Amino acid sequence: MKVNIKNLMMDLNLPRIEILVLLEKVLQKPRTWIIANDLNIISDIAFRKYNDLRKRRLKGEPIAYLVGYKEFMSNKFLVNNSVLIPRPETELLVDVSINSLSTLHKPRVLDLGIGCGAIAISICLMRTDAEVVGSDIDKGALLVAEINSKKLGANVTLINSNWFDNFDIHIGKFDLIVSNPPYISSLDKHLELGDLRFEPRIALTDESDGLSHITNIVYNSRNYMNKGAFLWMEHGWDQAAKVKNILKIAGFRNITSFLDLSGIPRITGGNI
Repeated sequence: MKVNIKNLMMDLNLPRIEILVLLEKVLQKPRTWIIANDLNIISDIAFRKYNDLRKRRLKGEPIAYLVGYKEFMSNKFLVNNSVLIPRPETELLVDVSINSLSTLHKPRVLDLGIGCGAIAISICLMRTDAEVVGSDIDKGALLVAEINSKKLGANVTLINSNWFDNFDIHIGKFDLIVSNPPYISSLDKHLELGDLRFEPRIALTDESDGLSHITNIVYNSRNYMNKGAFLWMEHGWDQAAKVKNILKIAGFRNITSFLDLSGIPRITGGNI
């Protein structure tokens, strides 16, 4: 059976944008070409590849994993099931971080739980004078971060560590520490819904109340922060007050939360 692009675009089971993204992957053509040439017959091989991706998508597998990348801060980041898929709201963490560095020359930055590298690499590309270090407990995630760093031309030092466990005295202190830690409660039903079903559980939940990793980061980060340095963390929609309290008890100053595009407190931190 001969099938053209227009036939595939008429599929009512997938949003048009998702069909286009899958076709970009299969045909290795830009979206503009696909739209302009929608009467083109696709090969049997391409059709089989597309149909396989379509079936996987209908079962709920994230588009980012199917096509192998996710856009973040206008850059394409390689992603696979070893890493969390970057979310638009996490771009706020980058923006807040960059603002914190505005008065500093050659700042040192640490990204705890680097994942695919979206946060650390974005900061590195925007502040080319910065020394950026990223850590992760998962070696698969570090491999993805390394690939993305090289592909995007970012000089990020990578460390295999469970938070601060493998840090030594030579790592020094930082002017900024950022993290998007696993903050979902293990009892949250969202873990069994949507994209979260396919993402690494270790990157989503602390298998507790969602605050244990945040607490660990807050109390141990002080040992690696220069005077006046900032700590910024992403957290859940209902955790801002609790995170602020953890920071206050730990002795942080100028504690602030920032709202995401939905008006939800998403980033909280302060300085020492």
